[in-house]
Amino acid sequence: MRSDTFRKWLAERGCVFEQTERGGKKGHGFADVIVRLGGRRTELHVMGTTQDLDPREVKRVVEELGLDWNDLPGPQSRA
Repeated sequence: MRSDTFRKWLAERGCVFEQTERGGKKGHGFADVIVRLGGRRTELHVMGTTQDLDPREVKRVVEELGLDWNDLPGPQSRA
């Protein structure tokens, strides 16, 4: 799943995003996004908006936010 698609899906469910940066000076590190939903919080590691995310990373974020993995857009064979 692409990063921009995943972020749109999360936003549609009420998530809010907070951009941070890891790796030193501003503009020189990779972006981390803190995703908040209600009282839950998790980090999403992204390299670019059109990059495909690791399915394990997507699943981790979905589970930590208490969302349903089966609601994600795309193939329904996620078992």
